[in-house]
Formats: sequence, C-alpha cells, structure tokens
Amino acid sequence: MDENEIGSLSQNPPNQKVKGISDFLLILRDRWMLSLTLALPIALGFTYKSLQVPEFYASSSSFRLIPPPAIINLQKVDREQQLQPLVSKHLDGLNSQELRAQVVTKIENSPELKTEILAPYIQEGAVTSVAAAISYSVSVSGEGRPVITISSNARSAQAAMIIAREVQTEYEILHRSRSNLKVESAKQTLEGLLQKEIQKEENIKRQITALKIKRSVPNLEDIKRDNATRKSQYQSEITRCNIEQLRLDSTLSQIRSILKRINSNKESSNSIEERFELFSEIFKIDEIENFANIPALRSSLFELYKQRRDYQEVGTGYLSKHPKMLSNARQIQDTYGRINKQVKDAIFDMDNRKLQLQALANDFTVAMTTVQDEANFLSKIDDNISSMERELEIVQTSSGQMQKRLNDVTIEQAFPQDQDDPLQKEQFAFVPGGPYSPDKNGIYKKSFGIFVGIFFVVPFLLEFIDNRIKSPWDIEVFLGRELISGIPKISNIIENERPLIVGNDLDDGLGESFRSMFSKIQMYSKTDYPKIILVTSAIPSEGKSLISANLAYTCANHGKNTILIDFDLRRPGLHKFAGLDNESGIITLVNEMSQNPNFIDSGLKKHLKNIHPNLNMLTSGGKTRSVTELIERKEFGILLDKLKAESDVIVVDSPPIGLFPDALAFSKIADDIIFVTRYGKVARRVAKNLLYSIEESGTNILGVVLNDLPQKRSTGYYYSGYYGYGYYRYKYYNKYYGKNQDS
Repeated sequence: MDENEIGSLSQNPPNQKVKGISDFLLILRDRWMLSLTLALPIALGFTYKSLQVPEFYASSSSFRLIPPPAIINLQKVDREQQLQPLVSKHLDGLNSQELRAQVVTKIENSPELKTEILAPYIQEGAVTSVAAAISYSVSVSGEGRPVITISSNARSAQAAMIIAREVQTEYEILHRSRSNLKVESAKQTLEGLLQKEIQKEENIKRQITALKIKRSVPNLEDIKRDNATRKSQYQSEITRCNIEQLRLDSTLSQIRSILKRINSNKESSNSIEERFELFSEIFKIDEIENFANIPALRSSLFELYKQRRDYQEVGTGYLSKHPKMLSNARQIQDTYGRINKQVKDAIFDMDNRKLQLQALANDFTVAMTTVQDEANFLSKIDDNISSMERELEIVQTSSGQMQKRLNDVTIEQAFPQDQDDPLQKEQFAFVPGGPYSPDKNGIYKKSFGIFVGIFFVVPFLLEFIDNRIKSPWDIEVFLGRELISGIPKISNIIENERPLIVGNDLDDGLGESFRSMFSKIQMYSKTDYPKIILVTSAIPSEGKSLISANLAYTCANHGKNTILIDFDLRRPGLHKFAGLDNESGIITLVNEMSQNPNFIDSGLKKHLKNIHPNLNMLTSGGKTRSVTELIERKEFGILLDKLKAESDVIVVDSPPIGLFPDALAFSKIADDIIFVTRYGKVARRVAKNLLYSIEESGTNILGVVLNDLPQKRSTGYYYSGYYGYGYYRYKYYNKYYGKNQDS
C-alpha cells in the first residue's frame, strides 16, 4: 500500500468498517499453506544450523580469600579498601602468563592429561596444541571474604574438569613458593624508591631557596604586595592629574568665552551696565573669584556702579555728560582695565598649572612603567617557584604513597605464619553433567519463535502489499462505498448463456444473488421510479454486461417495466445473447429523429424488442466512436425522456469508464450508478479515483458489485453481513433445496 492509499484511508467516513480479529483469522486461514511452506523449512534450517556447532563443557574451582582479623574487624569501607590490593594481587596472579605457561607445561608432560584434552579435536581430524585447547577465566564475588572463581571450558566434560583443577593447583604452588620472596623484594624496592623520592624532595626545596636568594626576593609575596600598592598609587595620581587638566581646560574655555562677549560689547551704548553683568559672571568662577587683587577690584567696581545709580536717581538724575557721571565712568573703565589684567594673569597662571600637571603625569607614567617592569620580573620568578612547588607536591604525594605501601608490606611480613597466606581452597573442580553450548533449549525456543513469526507475518504481509480489490474491506473501507452484492465464480454455465441466468432460471442460487442486489438497490437509491441505472466498470472483462442483463431480468421479474439498453456503442454485444440483430437501435433512432422529430412516436416501439415479460431491449443499432457527441444531441435527451415515460427502470450497459469517457458523460444523465469490479483484477487506487470522477458528476453511486469470487473462499470470509443473499445464499442454497428442485 503506497502513501496515497494510506492518505485515502484516513479520509474515509467514521462509520466504515475496519478489519476485526475474525477477518485476520480468515486471512490467516486463507494463506496458511503458504505460511507453513515458508515457516517450517526456515525454522528447521535455523535449528539444524544452530545445532551444528561443537559441544563445549564448563567446570570451575575456587579460592576463598580469608583476610586477617585486623582487616575483618574494620568498618565496611575501610575493610574494602584493605581487601582491594589483596584481591587485585591474586587476580593478576591467576591471569598471568606465567601461571598459564606452568599449567600448559604440566599437561604437556602428562600423556594421560594431554590425551584427554586433545581427544575431541583428534576425533574431528583437527590439529591443535595443548595451549590452544586450554581456556579459562577468573572472576570475584562476595564481600568480606570474597571468592575467586576459576571457570574453564573445553570440548569434553573431563577436559573441563582437568583445566579447572590444574589451574587451581598450580596457582597454589606458585603463590606459596613466591609469597615470602615477593614480600621481601617489595619491601626493599619500596625502601629504595622512597629514599630517592625523599632526596628529590630535598633537592627541589634547595632549588627554591637558591632562586629566591639569587633574585633577592626572600619574601616574594611581600614584594608583590608592595609593587601592587605602588602601582595603584601611581595610577591614582595619573588619573588625578588628568582630571585636574580637564577641569582647568573647561574653566579656561568658560573664561575666554565671557571675555569674548565683554570685548564685543565695548562700543555699545549700554556698555557699562552690560559689561558689569558680564564681569559679574566671570566673578562666579572659582579660579577668578579669589585670584590676587580681584576681590578688592570687584568691591570697588560694585561701589562705583552703586554710585552711578545714585547719580541717576537724584532729582531728575544726572545726564551722561555731567562731570560726576563722566568721572564715575572713567573710574569704572579704569577698574575694568585692572580687572581685565588680573583675569589675564589668572589665565596665565592656570596655563602654567596645566603644564605642571602634564609634567607630573608624565613623571608618574614613567614610574608606572618601572613598576610594571618590576611586576613582570616578579611574575616570572613566581611562575618558576610555583612550577617547582607543584613538582614538590607531586614528589611529596608519591613519597607518601610509597611510605603507606611500605607500612602495609611491613605489616604483612609481621603477620603470624597461619595468616601469611589468607588464600584457601573453597571448591574443587568437578565433571560437568552436560554441555553448555549449544544451548538446545534456547535454540528450540528461538526456532519456535521464528516459525510462529513467519507463519503469522507472511499472510498479513501479502494482504498488505496486495493492492487489488479482493474483499469487502477493500470496498467498504478503502473505497468507502457500499457493497451491493458478491457474485461467485460461474463455472457450470457456458459463457454465452450467463446473461440469461435469471431470465432462463439457469441457477437458483445465482438468481438469489441478483434478487439480493435488487433489494439493495431499493435501499440505497435516492430516486423514485422511473429511474435510469448505469452499470459500468474500470476495465473490460469485469462482467458488467452479465450484471446488467441479469439485473434487468430481476427487475422485470419483480414487476417493474424494464428496458435494457446496450450503450457500449464501440463494441456492442448484448444483442447476441438475446438472439437479436443489431440493425436498428440507439444510433438509428437518434439519426432518424434528427431528420423527422416525430419519428419517435411511431418508430420507438419497432426498435424496442421484447425479450422477457416486462423486459424490453434497445440495442446499440451499430457502432460509433462519437459517443459523447451523441449524448450531447437534443434528440438523445428526447429519446431518454420517452424511454423513461415508457418504463419503470432503465438498465444501461456502458463501456469501461477507465478506458472511454462514454460512461462518465452518461453518468450526468443517469439517476443511479452501479460499479462492477472483478475479484483481484483492478487496483484499489484506480477504482477509487474512477469513483471520485463519477461522484463529481453529481450522480448517486449505489455501490460496488464484486464479481467472480473464487469458490475456494470460505463462506465466513464473504458472510451475509457483507453480501446479503449473495455469495452466502449461493453457497448454501443448493444444500437446502437440492440442485434439481425448484425454489
């Protein structure tokens, strides 16, 4: 099923059926032989292949590590820390190549053991060595008194036991013979290494002291702090000088701006008063207000200006040419001149201060550079000393670990003789009862699972990938249409007589299928009589002519005045089963009506041939490819109206809608449409698209007839809930009535 089909399924109405458990069981029953044919050989093949591997047997032996009371009585965490070195030591010994070589040598030197180990390989004709045949592993379990297990595997039960036994025995011998020597050797080695580490530690300390003396930095941290303090002070002074210069620049700019305005107002008529206001602004500047004689000159200026106002207010006031006014003006101008000179001196003083501040900032910058160079020098010394101190720390850690290990070895050497070797035999090697590989029970379970999986998956997989219409589910769920009837495969009636099954009562069971179809049409039709029922299919040879003819006979048998029209104008064939010629029919009628519009009133009955009670047939009257043009002619519409007036039901057999546009064009005229499809012949997506095309014409689609159902299908798969009295009735009709008995 492709993505388009899956998308189509999601658009189906919610009331459509889906496959239930019974449907899946029937699908399985329908294909169980194929599933069994595939599943059984695959499962048996897997079983056979899995069992065709050499048999392997497993045995084991073990030691128990019994630590001294001094360790057993410790807390759990401390006890585990003390036991871990002992366990690691024995694991390393059991996994060592030395032990393996010793075991191989012993078995090689024993003909009896060697024969037992190599016997399975010799029987198979394989060439191998004792070393290659020996396989074992070591594991640890338990707490407090852990157990060290030796697990061996071999091609025979006796060989597995021999390997586990010899590894246990040889390790015990090897361990006891080397125990005292190893302890003493370890102690001497640790003492020598510890002495070297102590010497290395002293050398590093001397190097650190010599470096401090050489660089004259006995107390490096104090020097670094002093350097940082000076660096901070110099930076603060530089910042202060820069800020003061900025302030003086701002003040000078303000003073010069006021002086510029004073000079620009010298010639104005109100120059004395305006200049007084401007000089009042300059007096507000801190650098001018208290400079030299400016406070006294400012007081004199204020008195003279007050005196001038008094002259102006006495009586009617003095005029500007009055001697007192002229004297006052000269005094004010003289005071302005002296103030102006003092302001210039103040400006000169501030310029000198700026130069001094710049020089001071430069001096501090030079000092700052010197301090920075000193800091870099101290940093290099500090890096060297830090590197040495890290090396010293590593050496001290190493010497501490060596000292701890030396103490442990000393304590171990001081243990009493009965605690000198805490390793005790726990379990002796045994002869296994059977092989562990291949795991026959596991293989049988897997084989059964493979068989069951294939047996159940294959039928559903085939059902999933088969996209042809074969079942009620395909029609009612995928196509979203009603299933009107299921017509079984007809094998006992010759092909030419099959359109006459109902007319000649050739098969009562099949007749019941068409009676069921008639009932469904009455249920699903939305149009009252008279009505036109168009019968079409997707492709040729799907049985639409058989359905059309037998449906027409069925309608006639139900008392409906029926007309059967052969509208397959490209390849007409319905006239043959009725024994009629095809000289006159639809084509001749329409052509004669175009010449004589009144011809239909007198000529229609000549063209309608009665072939059964209540059933007339209108043949095609020849062949033509211009079918759609014929449908569009007004004479054709008049003909259909006349036919509807003369009948209750008009059954129209049309060409396949998937090949020609004839049926689609006629569908706009028809009242109901029946879509015929043959079992396993048309793809579901093709049928769905064609039904959508018909639906767009606005005609009511009664449903789908599934034709040519195989006899091998079980009745349950096509039960009456889907087919009414179709296949189900046909299957059991003759059993109930008997083939030679009238219904």
